[in-house]
Amino acid sequence: MSSYLRYLSLGLLLSSDIAYGQVYPSTATAWVLTGNWQQPTAISELNSIMDVRRWELDHADAVFGSLQDVALNKKTIAMGYIYVHKLDCRPDEQQGWLHYHAYQKGQDPENGYMHYKNDTQLTVPDQSKGLDYLLKGEPILSLLIRNNNFSTARFPLTVNANEQIIFHAAYPFETLVVESTEYPELWIANANKDGDIAGLEKADVHWIQREGKWFGRINQRWLPTHAMFQGRELNTGNKALKTGYRSWVVALNWKHKEEVKGVNIEPWLEIINTSGNQSTATMMFPGWDPNNDPNGDGYVDDDEFLQRANQSASARFKHQARVIPTGKMWAGSCWYRTNFNDDAFNQNHANWYKYDWKRQGLTGAYNDDMAKLFSANQFKVLIGGQILEAPIVAGTSKAAGYYAAKMSDFFALVKKTTGSHWLAANISELNLWEYPDWPEQLRGVVDVWLREHYLSPAIGLERLQSYWESYALAALGDKSLIMTTTRGGKSQQDPLSKTAWESDIYTGLALYYLFNIPDKTYYHSWNQTFVYGSSNTEADQNALGKAIWYQGGVPKNWAYQPQKLLAIDIGKPASIPKGFDPVHWQSKTGKALTTDSKITDIKLEPANWFWLYRTGWFKGVPKGGVIARQYTQGLVLYRGTQYRNQTAFYQAEPIRVSLPGYYQRVNYDGSLDEQTQYVDVKGYEGIILKKVDD
Repeated sequence: MSSYLRYLSLGLLLSSDIAYGQVYPSTATAWVLTGNWQQPTAISELNSIMDVRRWELDHADAVFGSLQDVALNKKTIAMGYIYVHKLDCRPDEQQGWLHYHAYQKGQDPENGYMHYKNDTQLTVPDQSKGLDYLLKGEPILSLLIRNNNFSTARFPLTVNANEQIIFHAAYPFETLVVESTEYPELWIANANKDGDIAGLEKADVHWIQREGKWFGRINQRWLPTHAMFQGRELNTGNKALKTGYRSWVVALNWKHKEEVKGVNIEPWLEIINTSGNQSTATMMFPGWDPNNDPNGDGYVDDDEFLQRANQSASARFKHQARVIPTGKMWAGSCWYRTNFNDDAFNQNHANWYKYDWKRQGLTGAYNDDMAKLFSANQFKVLIGGQILEAPIVAGTSKAAGYYAAKMSDFFALVKKTTGSHWLAANISELNLWEYPDWPEQLRGVVDVWLREHYLSPAIGLERLQSYWESYALAALGDKSLIMTTTRGGKSQQDPLSKTAWESDIYTGLALYYLFNIPDKTYYHSWNQTFVYGSSNTEADQNALGKAIWYQGGVPKNWAYQPQKLLAIDIGKPASIPKGFDPVHWQSKTGKALTTDSKITDIKLEPANWFWLYRTGWFKGVPKGGVIARQYTQGLVLYRGTQYRNQTAFYQAEPIRVSLPGYYQRVNYDGSLDEQTQYVDVKGYEGIILKKVDD
């Protein structure tokens, strides 16, 4: 147990069964996405992976993510990771569960996805490798049956005459592409009443050879099946198939021994790069119109295709029209947009979270990437963009607002279904009142807000004075994790300097204390990257651009959390001392004093920031200044220039400012300097002071 005593005070949260005791005296703390623990190699205090995990449990009041252990999760407030507005292109365990339960209730799982109504062309400015799954027609799984044993088929491989390849496709298709000397016999799986494989039927296939590959068009439709045949699982551990995802299954065998280089689906998607410049690459998505499928069998055959009611919709299967964002994505990702307009699927989707949170021991969850919805940052539409399930066009602010409202309704359903009061969302630094894509109801359903990379050492005064929305969220009764980052700090200029790293983290905590609201905010300190976890730091003289601490082998959360600083009790935020002027908030529509309880018509918790020094003015923001905030047992301050990331300002001459009483400067190691009534402040520097008793 931490020497800071996790359970200093116990109280029952009205919204949870968890006993809550704050680790540190003046603020709550939290982690973001713990995991990938490693044995420390550079510190003596922690010796094993289990030591690191126990230390993390004891040094934060909440976890945005999971400790990846049911018992540990139940000992804290663990908000697991969710992403309700995307379903992965390659089916995973969640989709397996969703599809299985949809079929059990007689529902079509395809209703959980959004689709283009008309053929749609998008730019692809940052092609993700995750798209390869669709662009190359990869299966969800291929198996080799040899001597009545099943194993994952890894191409190229040699197939004997008495052996088979079982090919699991995640979606219906027309044409199989086989790389072999001779084309195989092909069999399709028939489904029984339970959705399992009842048997195999030889398929009617038209084979043609092109560019050394066999293209086999299957002239019949068949139903998807569970990966189960005669009581045996045909999944080799694939989570989606094991959980109940129904796949379109074919079996291939050759009359003679054959070297098979690969088996894939002929893709219906491709990226067109017209000039060799990635920024000009485009992608065409076929649209789906039910009127083009008059017999309702889910397939537009050749005759129906020639007589389409909607000639601008060319999808043969509905799944081909699924909406896929092509804006800047995570590396290796490929996502479908979730459909929130189907009540049955919504309830099934909410049930998944109830099941998943319970098995993980989670209190709730946080939803990532709230700004990646339906606007131009995800969809730059050149042609089309109409959505089948909603009266919107992708790539517009209207579409994003509509979709966000539907997502808010879904969040409310998730809370009702799970009973959780710990639904969180990552909105980064965006303002809920000023970001046009987010509807008002979103503020009424989310309980906790993750402010990713919100504060940085060189944040500047203009930005600080516009950050009033954290106090507006508190006025709603919501909680926030406010993350400090070293981005733009001294440690990026001198990545192997201990002094630089400690300076950035110290200033980050001083900035955080400007925003700290008891029982409403959590503090989290991180490096300059967006890669989270509990693994060890890296520091290589030959790769300074990748250095994330001044030495390697230190658990990241241990490195970035200034434990000794946090252990100093500076009390709670207090009102402005007499004789000092309050700082102004700046908004797009007006301004207010940080002592006010409103900005325009938006309620605020008073912040009570005041000026220790300021010079020059431009629309309410000084050219330079020192912002301060009083605490009952301390004082915090920050010196900034008007604009952020002005590297030269780090070299500015220190200025001496008078303090509203006697204080001791708190050092990074937790020690205190001699008492004083003034302090020297450098450019982009934050300072934490301990009040001297009268």
